[in-house]
Amino acid sequence: LPTRKVPYPDGFTAEFLHACWSIVKSNFVAVFQQLYDMHGRGFHHLNQALLTLLPKRADASTLGDYRPISLIHLVV
Repeated sequence: LPTRKVPYPDGFTAEFLHACWSIVKSNFVAVFQQLYDMHGRGFHHLNQALLTLLPKRADASTLGDYRPISLIHLVV
């Protein structure tokens, strides 16, 4: 990952991962160990997304009245 680049909006930069690697390393290793133990059957979990529409105002009636919020790349 190039310096100061993020793979998607609201993502973490390479600098973040480098600075916090001692903290997040065990989580990364655990995720990939689970995928390895499932012999590739769990890779579809890496591409899941949860999308929720939050109303911007109380009388929301059109799509423009909502703000989309999503959580992506969940590993279940």
